[in-house]
Amino acid sequence: MPVAVMSAAMLRVHVVGVRARGRTDVSGETLVVFGSRAFDGVPGPILRARLDHGVAMYRAGSVGRLAMAGGVPVTADGPSGGHDEVPVMVAYARNAGVPPEHVMEVRPGQNTREQLSSTRRVVIDAGLGPAVAVSSSYHLARIRGEARRQGFRIAVTAPVTSSDVAHPRVYVAHVLADALAGLWYALPPAIARRIDTSAGSFRHMGLLALTGDITWGEALGSLRSKPRA
Repeated sequence: MPVAVMSAAMLRVHVVGVRARGRTDVSGETLVVFGSRAFDGVPGPILRARLDHGVAMYRAGSVGRLAMAGGVPVTADGPSGGHDEVPVMVAYARNAGVPPEHVMEVRPGQNTREQLSSTRRVVIDAGLGPAVAVSSSYHLARIRGEARRQGFRIAVTAPVTSSDVAHPRVYVAHVLADALAGLWYALPPAIARRIDTSAGSFRHMGLLALTGDITWGEALGSLRSKPRA
C-alpha cells in the first residue's frame, strides 16, 4: 500500500476525531453509542467513557434517546472472556438515570459495518433519526464514511478523553488500525462481500492485537480453520 495513501488515511482519522472530541453542539433524535469491551457486567474504561459522554448529552437535551450498539467479543474458538456489551450498556444508562423508555438496543452488531446496518434499520428507517454517533475519536471517520456508503448521514462526537487516547503510543496504534479498517471498508462491494469482517476474523483480531487489546497469539488463533456450520 502506498505510503501516501496510508498517511492520508491516518490524517483523516486523526482530524475527524480531534474535531469531534467533547463536541456537544451536535443534536439529533437518537444517539447511538458504539460498544467496546465489557467484563462481569461492567463496562470497560473505553466503553464507560463513551457511555458517560452519551448520558451527558442526553441530560443536556441534545438527544431524545440512547441506542446501544454492540456485540459479544469472540475469538476463533468462541467467546473471548468479554460479555455481551448491549445489556451492560443498557443497564449502565438506566442506572445513570436515563428512563427505560429512552434506551433501546441496536442489534446485530458484531462489527462497525453491521452496527451501522442495524442503525439504519432500527433508527433511520423507523423514523427515529436524525442520528448521532458516539465512539472513541479515532473510530468516527470510519463510522461516518460507512454510514454514507449505506445511504444515510450520522453526526459524530467523542469523549474528551479516555484510556485509549490518553497515551500517544496507544493512540497512534488505534489511528493506524482504524485507518486500515477504513480503507478496507472502502473496497468495492463485490470485493468487500468476500472478506470476513466478523468479530472473530483475523482482520478484526489483528487490529485488536495491534492496539494491545489482545495478544498476537489470540489474533493468530483466528487463522485456524473452523468447520462450517
